[in-house]
Amino acid sequence: MRNFNRNQIFENCFLLALLNLFLSGSTQANTWHIGASQSYTAPGQVRNLVADGDTIYIDGGVYTNDATKWINSDLKFIGLGTGANRTILRNTGNIPNHKGIFVFETPGTCDNAYIENIVFDGAQVSDADGANGAGVRFQANNLTVKNCKFINCQNGILEGNASVNTSNVFIQNCEFENNGYQLPNDPNHSGYEHHIYISASADTLLVMNNWFHHPRGQANSIKTRAQRSFILYNFIDEEPSGYGSWEINIAQGGLNIVIGNIIIQAASAANHGIIGYDAATNPIEDFYFVNNTVINKYVGNASYFNIAPAGGIDSFKVYNNIFASIAGANMTFINGNMPGGLDTSNNSFSGDYLAYGFVDPSTGDFRLMANALLAIDRGTNAGMTNTSFDLNPSFMYQSFSTSLLARQTYGGALDLGAYEYETPTSIEKNGLNKDVFIYPNPTSGKCRIIFQDEQFDLTHLQIFDLCGKSVFTGNFTGINIDLDLSGNANGIYLLKTTGPTESFNKKILLR
Repeated sequence: MRNFNRNQIFENCFLLALLNLFLSGSTQANTWHIGASQSYTAPGQVRNLVADGDTIYIDGGVYTNDATKWINSDLKFIGLGTGANRTILRNTGNIPNHKGIFVFETPGTCDNAYIENIVFDGAQVSDADGANGAGVRFQANNLTVKNCKFINCQNGILEGNASVNTSNVFIQNCEFENNGYQLPNDPNHSGYEHHIYISASADTLLVMNNWFHHPRGQANSIKTRAQRSFILYNFIDEEPSGYGSWEINIAQGGLNIVIGNIIIQAASAANHGIIGYDAATNPIEDFYFVNNTVINKYVGNASYFNIAPAGGIDSFKVYNNIFASIAGANMTFINGNMPGGLDTSNNSFSGDYLAYGFVDPSTGDFRLMANALLAIDRGTNAGMTNTSFDLNPSFMYQSFSTSLLARQTYGGALDLGAYEYETPTSIEKNGLNKDVFIYPNPTSGKCRIIFQDEQFDLTHLQIFDLCGKSVFTGNFTGINIDLDLSGNANGIYLLKTTGPTESFNKKILLR
């Protein structure tokens, strides 16, 4: 069995974040501008004109039935639309290329695609062609998708090619709605299409700060066969009235790290289980489920986990989670086979999630109130994975369209679930940027942190990369602090400063 050290894990993870930053901001050989008032009025018109490394900017507006198989590597697609005038690629029938709206078909030729701020709407192909049309169909190496929306598609993102086994897939700040088989709520269709389907061709999958909701036709929200899957700080919800299957489906095992998510099974769910583990056939078979808030709204017999393989799972760690259901549900913690390496600690179970102490579940606000006594200060240090990945949460979901909130411990211990309860004093200051300056920012390495409040008595400072790895930590006093980050790779970092009564969060861009 292969063993992967911490550096390998973080190198893969940070490579994706760095690729995201580099592709979105670097100078390219050629740029193309698509729009109703431009020389080219649809993306497909430049298919045979673009070269490797080109950037295609697409104005806001609706582009109908313009599905394209791209034939170059290192292409960047950036939608310029905002608000009510987003960049929308809409399909209204079966797609002629039999695959998807954007298709990247050939490894070595169509690698390293970057897609940002585009809506993919209505991707479908006929039953004879597999009924698995995708907003993005990716069969090459390395895909980054950021700030996009996938709606009314048979698959939002469908990734995989049997000849590839080293692809990295990075999905961040995206929305997935009403994806699945095109006949929602039809029990005669088993729903093999999903919001996201990632095959075994992916070496590393990172799904972070996304919103999944209302699957149709028994779709999974996330189905992964990747060798390593990092599912971090997402809102995964079948509501309203979604007709879906597993919220997370681990199709053939692997290293799976699931931290800080809100996961909700709807009252109308087609499959009455939330996390499915189908097989244990990947080189690593370690599963980590830490500080998630899991809610079941289906009335009847249901399970939080369904484990199919009778053996082969080496680690199955479940720490610091909230498991709560609607009154009247008959919940089973683990259905099927007991996994090997089962390690559970400091989880909370409730038969009535409405009485738990969440701020406002009706609007999807599962932060903790002061009366959430089953969760506040009830957690424990989750430690590390067998590959030395830190399992303690660093962030909290607030909205897929905004950045993650930094998470820090208040009180005597870590709280359970996806959120840390913050006292009114800490909420007042936490996250405010106006009292902290970083100059220069962006920086090539050396920068100064300046606190406007001369009374601020700083005691602790941490800097994290986008994968939650701490790259700097130290204790300081004074209102001016000089840092040198030049030994780190270019990218976006999160600064957390903590004093006796105040905390601040700020982003640093290193380039």
